Amino acid sequence: MALELEKATSASNSAFRVVCGKMIVNGNQNLHHEALFGKVLSGSVTMEVSNSAVPLKTDDIFFIAPNNKYKLTGDSDADVQAVSLNFTNPAAATQDFIPQNIIRALVSGHCSHYAVIREQDASYRTMSDCMKTVRKAETEKGNYFQLQVYSKMYELFYELFANDYVKIIDAESKSKKYRALMRVTNYIDEHYSEGVSLEEVADATGISRYYVSHLFKELMDSTFVGYVNELRLNRAAMLLMTTDMPVIEIASLSGFNNLSNFNRAFKMYFDKTPSSYRKG
Repeated sequence: MALELEKATSASNSAFRVVCGKMIVNGNQNLHHEALFGKVLSGSVTMEVSNSAVPLKTDDIFFIAPNNKYKLTGDSDADVQAVSLNFTNPAAATQDFIPQNIIRALVSGHCSHYAVIREQDASYRTMSDCMKTVRKAETEKGNYFQLQVYSKMYELFYELFANDYVKIIDAESKSKKYRALMRVTNYIDEHYSEGVSLEEVADATGISRYYVSHLFKELMDSTFVGYVNELRLNRAAMLLMTTDMPVIEIASLSGFNNLSNFNRAFKMYFDKTPSSYRKG
């Protein structure tokens, strides 16, 4: 399935096919071969991908690797601009642009499925300027615009990987560990709103508490508690923006059995109280 954009540019006349346009925010599931950079210019949007619901605010940049299912929900009139690179012919794209190991990781799914880059993050300004330049060049198509597009897309992918916003997985050496981690995270994703504990996960998956903790530290640069809390808080943020439920009910549905703990954790993670976040 091809990426569907409003007011999209036509692809450059090259194997290196970049298309720009406005994304459609309608809650429909998307799946396409393109690697996608997006930027929220206005409105409030939630990106649902890889069992995560990630709230996006104005000026946030996000990346979605090819062949991943995702949804964009939120304001139907939100302005979300996209810059996409077509991967239906990886060999041609490699000759023109990206090293084979990166192409292989992106197409096969052996890399992070998505990334979010916010204003305070390293290289945000560089990536934002690159996207703006590419959109302008692809729209106006002046003399030698392809060279400008090439250079800025190189820079975008460099910043994406050099800053570890997206990481490549060594599938051969880490396949066993990633399979174990998948068992753990799949169980957590299904039970995090029920007050899941490290002991419960270890018992349910047959993996020791020590090894579960080790997997999170080595492969996700996180902790068990940090991962669970992030899932709960992102779910709470989505419910705050998409429902009128009371905050105390949202806290409970997100796995927090104490409103004070929920308010404190939410404020630390989003730098806003739940009520302030809901107001926008």
